[in-house]
Amino acid sequence: MRGGMIPYIGFKHSTPEPVSSKPINDSGWRKGNFHWPQFRGPERTGHAPEQGVDVNWNAAPSPVWKKVCGAGHSSIISSEKLLYTLEQQGDEETLTARSLKNGELVWSFAEKTRWDDMMSGPGPRSTPTLINDQLIVLFSNGTLSCLQPNTGKLIWETKTIEDDYIFPHWGISISPLVWKEQVIINPGGVGSAVKSYSLASGKLNWESKLSGKGVYLSPTILRLLGEDHLLVAVEGKIASLNPQNGKTIWEKPWKIFLNNVQIVQPIALSNNSFLIAAGYGKGAECFSIRQESDNANYLIESQWKSKDLKAKFSNPVLHDEYLYGFSENLLVCLEAKTGKRMWRGEKYGYGRIILCDKKLLILGNTGVLSVVNANPDNFQEVFSEQLLNNVRCWNGPVLANGYLFARNGEEIACFDWAK
Repeated sequence: MRGGMIPYIGFKHSTPEPVSSKPINDSGWRKGNFHWPQFRGPERTGHAPEQGVDVNWNAAPSPVWKKVCGAGHSSIISSEKLLYTLEQQGDEETLTARSLKNGELVWSFAEKTRWDDMMSGPGPRSTPTLINDQLIVLFSNGTLSCLQPNTGKLIWETKTIEDDYIFPHWGISISPLVWKEQVIINPGGVGSAVKSYSLASGKLNWESKLSGKGVYLSPTILRLLGEDHLLVAVEGKIASLNPQNGKTIWEKPWKIFLNNVQIVQPIALSNNSFLIAAGYGKGAECFSIRQESDNANYLIESQWKSKDLKAKFSNPVLHDEYLYGFSENLLVCLEAKTGKRMWRGEKYGYGRIILCDKKLLILGNTGVLSVVNANPDNFQEVFSEQLLNNVRCWNGPVLANGYLFARNGEEIACFDWAK
């Protein structure tokens, strides 16, 4: 996943009329919780909520519907009625809203911009974020927009990057974080790498003094030492900011061979420790955080390092004090406290992992769906079968109420996994 080209950028557009769908057919559709509002699920951790139905993990889920979609690596999110994702449609990045029940397009909203690079191909990378009656989306040209989720009506939009902004090699890939009436993004930049905007109006709240070239890690809140730490990164370092005002709490150099850019999301392992990881020969490292006294500087100290979790861009998950993730394309399990490798599994490609019901749901980059037990004692694959066509799939799926919603760069589909 390397390579880059200069993107085509068009900042302004005329607001399109929403595209209407056919009437929704309620026949046979199971009611339940379909709330999957942001990148990597409800808590931004890759953990799926309770499904409310028994899932048949030992067999392929049954197809419900399948539709053609545009290119891109954006993941899917969902409300109680609609699925949202970003797709490339010609020279326009298009935010689409589709019916959960039949996949029909309910509305779409387009921004005239296109990202394309030699290694990762065309299309948007960011995943939208849904909060109550506002849908937040960051386009690859740096335009941040807020829309009404049921209609696609534009509420506000703002330009978040400077005219001389240097794009990351593989494009703007971060997904917006909504925290306490703020929309926080970390595109990087010479003046300020992280910015906060009002959820209500889109006006700038604060800019960080932290600066540096943008990377691909999305901003996230980790609860450490009983406090909210806004974890972000720029090229060559990871940092914690005060999410209220953007002031830097601490910085830690962390260099990655070849590209020096952070992709994988950090994980809080305990109240006073967290994990970061990377591919390209780097591996994973666990850090502890402490203060010697009140108002003292934070001390960030390495607790363990491991070459057994070289997570390039597939995010690991934490379950019962064990880490499950890809080391390049090989599934592994590590003890979170020590970094000890518990087992090595099979190669699944560079895919996405969701944890649900003590199972690892893996959607690989060739569209193969696999299920592995989240058990540190041994590797045991429960099921594996082709789900989507073999067009590259780096898109995170949704697992809600026993339904699996998945996409790649050509198709988006719904499957029923209930017994």
